[in-house]
This record gives sequence, structure tokens and C-alpha cells, in this order.
Amino acid sequence: MERAGYRNRSRFLRDAAQHYADAIERGDLASLPDETDVEGTLVIYHQHTAERRLPDLRHSDGIDLRSSTHACMTGSHTCVDTMHLAGLAGSIQQAVAGLRRSEGVDRVIFVAAPTRSSGCC
Repeated sequence: MERAGYRNRSRFLRDAAQHYADAIERGDLASLPDETDVEGTLVIYHQHTAERRLPDLRHSDGIDLRSSTHACMTGSHTCVDTMHLAGLAGSIQQAVAGLRRSEGVDRVIFVAAPTRSSGCC
């Protein structure tokens, strides 16, 4: 619990239960049917040579880019782009697979947003 950054056991258990329930309900991106609407954050660690692939993703069909950031991580000699997006699971799966096959891309992670019936937005 402490290694995960939690000091409060109740919050840790609450977050773990929400994560587990979401995983049971939806599964991960790879297990979702192609036509499922999904929102989340795509994290791409890459070298500058891979940046030419990112505009294709920003303007692809089936993906709605909400926000993106770029940062140079000088300590690890890599760049990182984060993209907050929504779209069809199949379109996002294809984008992730294409990026993972790209030269100069070190790591690609998609974190699906938890589903809620009510909340802030």
C-alpha cells in the first residue's frame, strides 16, 4: 500500500475496488469489442525520429483527440507525448499497435478512463 503511494488504507481499498470493478466490467483495451466507445490517455515514449507518426494519430478516423502534450525527458534521453482521447476501441487498438511497430517508439501505454454514472464532467 505505501509503495503505491497511499497513506490511507481506506482510499487504497476504495481505489483498488473501483479499478477491479472497472476491469471486470470492461476489461482492458485489447479485450473490448471494436465498436465500443472508450476514453482515456495514450502515453507514448519515443525518440525524435518517431515524431513524424504522431500527426497521423492526431487526425485519424475513429479517434477524437481532446488534448495533447509533449515533453523532453532529458534524464532518460527520450520524449513523451500524452494524448487524451476518445474513440472506438478498434481504432485506438490499431493506433497503439501501429505505434508499437514504429521505429524509435520505446513504449506505448493506453490507460482507459474509469466509467462512472455521475461525476464532475
